[in-house]
Amino acid sequence: MKKLFILALIAIATGTTAFAGPSTAKAVTHFTNTFSTAKNVSWNSSGRFQKVTFQLNNETISAFYDEDGDLLGTSKKVSFDKLPKGALETITSKYTFPEYQVLECIEFSSDKNETKYYTSFSTEDSTVVLEIMKNGRVSVFSETEK
Repeated sequence: MKKLFILALIAIATGTTAFAGPSTAKAVTHFTNTFSTAKNVSWNSSGRFQKVTFQLNNETISAFYDEDGDLLGTSKKVSFDKLPKGALETITSKYTFPEYQVLECIEFSSDKNETKYYTSFSTEDSTVVLEIMKNGRVSVFSETEK
């Protein structure tokens, strides 16, 4: 039993150390204050940013913080029909089914309250990600060969 307790203590200390920097403290404070009713919170860190995935109002949301602990923005999945109307017209005429299969649609809201959408499509040969502005303007964000 004593060994189990010590292992648990080491695991907690290691997990705490991984997010012990001042930027993380700032991000954690901001997250806790902004998303106080969040459930199932999960933190991940890369060299450039921290990502927090959580449940809020029955939606899965991700928040992104920079190295200084400042909020970059939030993202969530949305259905294809929730994209701006002008974008839907452009996309459905240029990226037609069945050649282009929708993989996912994401709404990204920046810390400056700017909203963009990213929609990915798959073809036999490639994956295309479109960036969609709130006004309906559509541009290719990335395209990768399979």
